[in-house]
Amino acid sequence: MIKLMLSAVLLATVGTLTINETLAASVNNGDVLTITSPVRDPVTGYITSGSYFVMDMNGDGAAGAFEKTGLSQGTTGIVIGSTTPQGASHGGFPTASDTNAVDKPWGFFGSTGSDYLRVAVTGSTTSGLDLSGWTVTWNGIPAIDMGSGAWKPTNCASLGCGSHTFTSGNAQFVWDGVYGNSYVLNYAAIVPSDGTTNFGNVHYFLHLEGTVVPIPAAFWLLASGLIGLMGVARRRKNFA
Repeated sequence: MIKLMLSAVLLATVGTLTINETLAASVNNGDVLTITSPVRDPVTGYITSGSYFVMDMNGDGAAGAFEKTGLSQGTTGIVIGSTTPQGASHGGFPTASDTNAVDKPWGFFGSTGSDYLRVAVTGSTTSGLDLSGWTVTWNGIPAIDMGSGAWKPTNCASLGCGSHTFTSGNAQFVWDGVYGNSYVLNYAAIVPSDGTTNFGNVHYFLHLEGTVVPIPAAFWLLASGLIGLMGVARRRKNFA
């Protein structure tokens, strides 16, 4: 029985790797998108690379350098196929005790917010990633739905989204399909005009960079545990 279980686990793993190496574009349930922290210009302080979001506060249709708010890795990053709970959200800037799954809590307009997923992310480089469940909590407001309202920044070329055409709830996803290699995600939405915040109809742009990591280490611990059990069973059989 143990041998059959181990074979099933290993075959499933090999199959997954083969599919990814062949298609070189799909993400599977359990894969993790890590989030790389922003890098800033030492003179201007503007973000030059890494992860961030933009609120187009001046309404010029561009995601300006001065409008970027940096994002960093939370406790999990984005886990494909999984939703996440709401994170820290309150008045005042983030504190040491603030936590969040997807990204670290961030400060915006003097208050703390974070991002979470009410719908699991799925997709590929060809179809894009489903980000319809992307949700912001900020300044004590539990759920600001950022899952719709596609638009295109006028400076897309400098942002890395080039000629891409955004559709509602769908993110551009660039990755070579090799685990451990980097990805780039670009996503555009509009803040709902439902009276929840004072930012209704403001254009929002999300840019994430990081790496794609396969099924978490717990899986490999399970596999190694099964291998150990096989060894014990074999030794018992030899001494019997």
